[in-house]
Amino acid sequence: MSTATTTPTNHALEETLAKLETALLSPVVSGELKGWFTTVREAASTFALDWTRYLNTVLHAEYKQIVQTDPELSSSVEKMIRNDQTLLDKLAKFHEDLHTLEQRAEQLEWQENKLAAERQRLEETGIALIVQIKKQRATAETWVAESYYRDRGVKD
Repeated sequence: MSTATTTPTNHALEETLAKLETALLSPVVSGELKGWFTTVREAASTFALDWTRYLNTVLHAEYKQIVQTDPELSSSVEKMIRNDQTLLDKLAKFHEDLHTLEQRAEQLEWQENKLAAERQRLEETGIALIVQIKKQRATAETWVAESYYRDRGVKD
């Protein structure tokens, strides 16, 4: 059964996910855009490490467990693996966009309000990614439980 709710890896992921979410949702005070970028960048970097570790040590182990316990769910596992890669790609793109926008903000200095719409789009992209990652984790936990407990229609 899934140990995702009790592992140190899961705990670290929960913490860094919450830090990234808080960083993204924090309002930007005038003159503090550079600090906002620093906080988001640091939280996103730590989260990326924890997410990758979680994928490799927890989720992929759970995927093997699902297929071993209930081979009929292998197509669902394959779909989750593809989705993991999509999420990793989106996370990499988020980091690229963050870096690009941070560089632009440094060039504008005191005219940071010119980037308000782009910063908001970045924030929305990050929050949407967080929700997708949470959904992926919930999906994996559901399929682990399903692989153990679903009625396979075995007759007496």
